[in-house]
Formats: sequence, C-alpha cells, structure tokens
Amino acid sequence: IVFFFAISFINFFLLNIFIKITLHSGILLEMKIYDVAFLGMGASSLSTLRLHYQNSSLSIVGIDKNYNSNRNNFFAFWLTDWMKEFDEVIKHRWHNWQFNYDDLCISHESKDMPYCVIKFQEWKNYCLENFKDLIIKEQNVIELKRLNGHFEINLEDGEKIYSKKIYDSRTPNEQSDKLKQHFLGHIIRSDEVKYKNFVNLMDFRVSQENGLHFMYILPLQSNELLVESTVFSKAVLNKNWYEEKIKDYIENNLKLKNYELVEEERGILPMYAINNQNSENYINLGSRGGATKISSGYAFSFFLRKLKSSQNEMNQNYHSFWDNWMDKIFVNYLENNIRTEKIFKNMVRSLNGDEFASFMMGTAKLNTKLKIIYSMPKLGFLRSFFQSLSY
Repeated sequence: IVFFFAISFINFFLLNIFIKITLHSGILLEMKIYDVAFLGMGASSLSTLRLHYQNSSLSIVGIDKNYNSNRNNFFAFWLTDWMKEFDEVIKHRWHNWQFNYDDLCISHESKDMPYCVIKFQEWKNYCLENFKDLIIKEQNVIELKRLNGHFEINLEDGEKIYSKKIYDSRTPNEQSDKLKQHFLGHIIRSDEVKYKNFVNLMDFRVSQENGLHFMYILPLQSNELLVESTVFSKAVLNKNWYEEKIKDYIENNLKLKNYELVEEERGILPMYAINNQNSENYINLGSRGGATKISSGYAFSFFLRKLKSSQNEMNQNYHSFWDNWMDKIFVNYLENNIRTEKIFKNMVRSLNGDEFASFMMGTAKLNTKLKIIYSMPKLGFLRSFFQSLSY
C-alpha cells in the first residue's frame, strides 16, 4: 500500500511539473494545429481558397473581424483568357468606354476585351460554395509568432490559433509620404437616369485643387449608376469632401434632381511598390504581396492570373519587369508635375480600345508600349525616367 501511494504521488508530482512547463510555454494540451490559416478573408484569400483548396481535406481557418460585413465593392478588369473561367460571376460588361475633358471626349471600343466588374459578395459566395467545414474567427489578429514547425496567432479576445501555413492578406501599412489612389463611390437609383451602355472611365470635368481628380461612372441598370469620386494624391481626404463632389456631379453633370443612395464603397489603393517577403509557409497575398498595378490600382485579375498559372507561391512577380518600370516612371511623373490629367489625354488618344485594354491588363505588345512612351510629355518623361533609376 505504501509503495502504491508513493508511486501515485510521484506520478502526480511529475504530471503537475509537465502541466506547468507546457502552460508556461504558451502551448495548450491537446491543442489543434490547423493545416492552413488565412489572415483576412478578402478577395485574394477567397480566390486562393477556391483555386488551391477546393477539393482539399486539410483543416482551414479564416480570421477576419469584418467577415460578415455588408461590404460589396466592385472588382474591375478587361476580359482576358485567364478571366473567362469566371464568366458566371461577372456582374456586368461593356464594350465601350469614354474619357471626358473640358474640351474633348475620347471613346474606345473593344469587341474581344470588354470592361467587366464582379461584386465582392457574389465572388465570396462563388469561392465558398463547397467549403462547409471552413472555420471562421471574427477577430482581429494582435500578434503572430513563428514557433517550431508552426505559427501561433494571438487574437484580440485572447484566443490562440495554431497553423502550419499562413496566407496573410491583411491591409498593408499605409505610407503617408507616397502617392495613393483613394475614392468614394455611391450607387444611386433614379427614374431620371438615361441608360447609356458605356463606362465613363475618367471624367476630368471636376475640380483639381486636391490632386488629380476624376469621376468614374458605371451604368448598372436602367435606373442605377455607380458614381465614384477618385483622387491621386498623398493625402486621403475627409469623407465629406468626396460626398460633396459626388453630389455636385450628379446634380450638375448628370442633371438628376431626385435619386436615392443604394450602396457605398470606399477604398485606398497604393501607388507604390510593396515588397513583403514570403517564406515556404508564410505567403503574402493581394496588395500585401505586390499584386497591385501601381499606375492603375488594378490587382484582382493580376492575382488570379498568377494563382492559376504558378504553383510557386514564393514567386511574387505579378507584373513584368518592363511594366513595373513603366509604372514607376508614370507614378513619378504624377508626383512631380501639375495638370497631370493631360498625360491620360495623350495616352488614350494614342491608343485604340484593344491596345488600351491590353496595356491595362499587362498583355500589351511592344509597339503599344512604344506608342505610350512616345505620347508622354518629353521633358517630364525624361526627368521621371532618370529619377526612376534610383528606386
């Protein structure tokens, strides 16, 4: 009996030591280690989930404080071969688009590469339709630690999540001294709308005192429009500023007196390179991973192209060397010159619809790129060219 109690006491003592050691190291007994964790559940995470893990038996967790928000922004692109697979989700498409200036209207047409949009909520439903066992944590990530063989993710409510692999699509830190594309858009409904089957990509017939400013108009239905105020500048403006510009444009340019606000979208897109480094089990996605084309703000279709064509997730080359170089020159020119809307006028006048669409989607031929270079203001272009060499 004495021997039995002695053995029991020793086992109990050793068990307590083991519990204290494991708790001290922050590792819970019988903790679950997920195979994959997504930090942020935006378009890039949803796309990765659909295209890389649709038929997977791996355990997956998604972490996003705003997972169930009513966010429903548009993702725009010109239709390319790699985007045709997603035809069922394309909300609208237009074969004609325009650019408006005080003294000129430039029209483009493309039969093969229409301008398209997909709405976020429809993309979300499309990507999640076969993921019944996906675990979602509606929390913010406070800290991320790399442990031996996996990661520890600390959430704002104190919970710790463990995963072997991380996909990180959280919004990168904003750089206040760099150029940004920022916008506010209102979807409005009015019986006074006269539907026109073309997109007004850039309407510069608005004030330019706070940076390069234009309106972006999408005709969605016979009585609905997206009216978006977009600015290229380093400083993001107060929400009231965009709202006033939108109201003024609706009443004075579109001549609508009675309308209602249906939806709203807002965003800030980097016009500078983001070069976060990946490792074998930690992958940066979307804008955080460098998918954004800095001259235009487009990222969605470029991310899908790479996701479909490459199994090497550590390779971050979303855009060609020459496209990146041309974008740096272009952005440098915008940063260091005034009345920069003229650069868009010169460029779009030099191209037809197919050429413009191919340039925007990174598929332009050499002669198209040479046309763009030739259309640039010579002195300003040369200055920006030499400045870009020091980037």
